[in-house]
Amino acid sequence: MNRYRCLLLALALAAGAAFAQQPQPPGKTTEQQARSYVASAFMTGAAPLIMSDDANVSPALRQRLGLAPDANSRAVYQAIVTLTGGKPVQVRRASPEELVMAQAPSAPEKPAFALEAGDVTLILQYDLERDNIAFAGQPGAAAVAAPVVAPPPPQRVEEPPPPQAAPVAAPTPPPPAPAAPAPKAEQPVLQTVEPQLPRAAKPSPPPVAAAARPAPPPQQRAEPRLRPDGPCAIKPVMSDQDLVNCGATPR
Repeated sequence: MNRYRCLLLALALAAGAAFAQQPQPPGKTTEQQARSYVASAFMTGAAPLIMSDDANVSPALRQRLGLAPDANSRAVYQAIVTLTGGKPVQVRRASPEELVMAQAPSAPEKPAFALEAGDVTLILQYDLERDNIAFAGQPGAAAVAAPVVAPPPPQRVEEPPPPQAAPVAAPTPPPPAPAAPAPKAEQPVLQTVEPQLPRAAKPSPPPVAAAARPAPPPQQRAEPRLRPDGPCAIKPVMSDQDLVNCGATPR
């Protein structure tokens, strides 16, 4: 029974892909049919005509798919199939926020679908008149406002030291004046000197001997004069002090 259901599902997907590749009368495709075409085209990987020849691919999705700038619609379709291959595919209506984030062009007459395959979400804008995808992008490609971060405190900038005056070069001394030419040596004048007889020198008188002066007499040492210092005492041998004490004057 399960094998029978799988076979029916495969036939339905194949029929949907074949139907998507067949040209449809303009104005006959509905939004529900377009959603079914998108799901079957990326589940089977066999409907490259689902992409318009001039489909607009956002720069972020083009960079993620690794597409060259001149890649055609078949290369875009194959790259998306490679990105979603082997994953369960779901197609739903895209929200206005997802359209803004995917940078989809404003076209109210073209329904936009969100193709989800695992962790991959793509925004596809479908042209009902031409029956193909006119735009492909990803909602995570829009620039997210960076969180407001307080600016760092201003750092103190040290003032550069004042420029030092360039050393003044010492004035260059003037070149020395050329030396004056040395005066020519005068030639000596020769004079004739007549010989003269030497005169006899007068003998000088002998030096007078200094008169002998008498030598000064030797100075006698004055001895202090004795004074009585006690009573008179008659002694066999009396000293000068004893004599002075008894009223005598010593020699």
